[in-house]
Amino acid sequence: MLKTSRRRFLFYGINSVLTCSLTGCGTILYPERRGQPSGPLDWKIVGLDSIGLLFFFIPGVIAFAVDFINGTIYLPTYEYGEYGMTDQNNRDAKLRSVSIPPNRISPAEISDVVSKHSGRKVILLPGEYETQPIKSIDEFWSVEREMNGQS
Repeated sequence: MLKTSRRRFLFYGINSVLTCSLTGCGTILYPERRGQPSGPLDWKIVGLDSIGLLFFFIPGVIAFAVDFINGTIYLPTYEYGEYGMTDQNNRDAKLRSVSIPPNRISPAEISDVVSKHSGRKVILLPGEYETQPIKSIDEFWSVEREMNGQS
């Protein structure tokens, strides 16, 4: 009876360690980052994967490999300044008006159209953006200032 319980303990223990390590920390915490291109490393994910590396070497290596392969170890582009109008130089950029038929307006369609016209991958995450209709492109900067609480 003691051998059966020891075998069962080892079986479940090894399976749980392997199951937890087969997905990297970034893949668990940020599944929306899957498939993104390489960029600056997210040091929180690197730290969590390193902790796994310290305690369990093989599962830690697997966690790093999974996060690098999935792209979840990298910061998303909007966190390191690729998206948005954050600096004054962007305000001088020429804005372009692009029309989308009203029956096709959705976050996915807007992402596709903006990605196509800007040459950058744009992902609209729920709760991370605001929209407001404007009559012409000339109204954009005044509406943007209002939305950001500036007068």
